[in-house]
Amino acid sequence: MNLEETIQKRRNNLRADRLDMSFGELMNIYEDNSLVITPEYQRTFRWDIFQQTRFIESILLGIPVPPIFVAEDDKGKWELVDGLQRISTIFSFFGLLIENETKNNLTLEEGDLISELKGKTVNDIGILLKNSLKRSVCRVEIIKWDSDVDMRYELFNRLNTGGSPLSEQEIRNCIFRGHSNELNSLLIDIGSSDLFRNIIKPTDKQIEEMFCEELVLRFYTFKNDSLKLEKNLPNHLSSYMRRVAKQEISFDKLAEQELIEKYLNYLNDNFEHTIFRASNGIFTPNYFDAIMLSLNKYWSYYENSSEVFRKKISELKTSDEYKDAGLSAYSQSRIESRVLKAFEIFNPNGN
Repeated sequence: MNLEETIQKRRNNLRADRLDMSFGELMNIYEDNSLVITPEYQRTFRWDIFQQTRFIESILLGIPVPPIFVAEDDKGKWELVDGLQRISTIFSFFGLLIENETKNNLTLEEGDLISELKGKTVNDIGILLKNSLKRSVCRVEIIKWDSDVDMRYELFNRLNTGGSPLSEQEIRNCIFRGHSNELNSLLIDIGSSDLFRNIIKPTDKQIEEMFCEELVLRFYTFKNDSLKLEKNLPNHLSSYMRRVAKQEISFDKLAEQELIEKYLNYLNDNFEHTIFRASNGIFTPNYFDAIMLSLNKYWSYYENSSEVFRKKISELKTSDEYKDAGLSAYSQSRIESRVLKAFEIFNPNGN
């Protein structure tokens, strides 16, 4: 195909729409249970009172509001993808926020430009200003689920340029969850489990950004697909998840879940969370890859030899050859080089 034909084909694979809607209309849709503002990939409502007050002040002053992004499912229901803090602020001010009752019924602070906002609730501002808020317009960008999977991922990725962008894994979860994707549901089940988090000890920020789910995806991608990156790590992980979603690659959810839970139980029973951490206490994804994949490769040997496995982990972490394997390789093969060197270290038939 020539350039024009390629562009036209890509455009035809995208199903998107945009509407200018008032906040009052969005509130009605929300109360109708047709707008989900806290889907699995969304972060929590974390704006403080000052940030919320400044947003309400901006609307009252007529300052343009950035667009929000929603994903439409096959039943016409919308899921909020970007704009949680802004939408939650409006819903909280009007006493509609059911997802976080502790932040409902917002009482404003003194504004940067309107000091008289201090102490005001929605019932204190009068009908004129209340209606002004409801009638203020917000652009709604709608991405429909019948869009091609590849184009949806690219669209969400490129639209996600705000002050608090979604992580790569949050975007993957957003895109691929609309496809009865067994891999995606398993990533969420394992990544959010106590079994996994006990051995990873993620920070609150990592939990918000679905760091655990991405680690599980790393394991499945490197175990089932390839250790050599196609372009870079985010693209490599997304490519595997996309191909599973399109059923180009088979994925047995029950078998894979049983397998990883077996390994996680083994690690929780025999090791501390420092197993994947460097000497400075920082979690190291390279150790996660090396240890998890080596455990998978040599499970029959180490299943009943946890102390030997512990010694191999110490050997890995002090091995100059393991460290050098990543430094000397090209970026696309760096992970592969390190994991292959780890296999040599953990090989029970080795030295």
